[in-house]
This record gives sequence, C-alpha cells and structure tokens, in this order.
Amino acid sequence: MRKSQIVVLSLAVFIIVGASIVMWSLHRSGTPVPILSSISPQTTVQKVSKEVRNFTDDNFEKEVIEASKHGPVLVDFYADWCFPCRMLDPIMEELASEMKGKAVIGKIDTDKNLIARRFGITKIPAIFVIRDGEVKGSFFGVVPKETLIKALQEFGA
Repeated sequence: MRKSQIVVLSLAVFIIVGASIVMWSLHRSGTPVPILSSISPQTTVQKVSKEVRNFTDDNFEKEVIEASKHGPVLVDFYADWCFPCRMLDPIMEELASEMKGKAVIGKIDTDKNLIARRFGITKIPAIFVIRDGEVKGSFFGVVPKETLIKALQEFGA
C-alpha cells in the first residue's frame, strides 16, 4: 500500500470509530440522536421549554441581573450549530423542572445576542451562575446535572 492510501484508510477508520463511540454514549445516556437528514438549514435545532427561559439582549437586564438579586440564575450560552450545546438540552430541562421556584434557568443564543461579549464568552457551551448581579460560578462544556444543582444550592437555591 502506498502512504496516501494508508493515511486515507486510517482517517476513515478513525472517523467511523469516533462516530460509533459518540452514538453509543448517546444511546447509553438516553439522549435522543437526531437524524441529520431530517434537519434542514432553516430548522432551529435548539428548543426552549416553558421552564427554561429564553434570554435575549433586550430582556437580559430584567430576567437575569434583576432576578439574580432574589435568587441564583443559571445562564447557558449556546448556539444552534453547537452539538455539545444540544447535548445539554435534556439536562437543562430536568434542572429547570427540579429547581422550579428556587432558581431561574435560561439560555441565550450567542449567535443572535451580543451579551456574550460582555461576559467574554470564547467557547460554548458556557454556563454561568449569577447571583446579586455577579458571576459566582462558571462551567464550560457538558456538565452533569448534579454539579449544576450543587452550584445553585451553594448560592441560595
């Protein structure tokens, strides 16, 4: 075999094994696996429930900063194209249901809102716990629900 064939074959095997590991871990965690052929470019993948609030530049001051004076607010900075952000969706749903009345849980799309610049967001998903108008804790990447609950409880939930 020539060197170029070995490189191509190795790359193909690497991609197949990597995809298999991701699919298996999603299957084991119970996370629904989206079928990519059914997602059109116009489809918004990110869905926000009634419990998970949708923050924007317009409502951020009232929904986050003012609300944080009464209890902790968890803000998930995300983008529709971000796969790890989509993996957080079920975690955020469960967290919002469990912490209802104790903490405010919400998401803000970094592609549509400039508030992320104010917080220096350079990678997503980024999760901030805000209390009394200040960032009290931050997490990056996919974070277990228990970790987020512990952080919210630490700041008054």
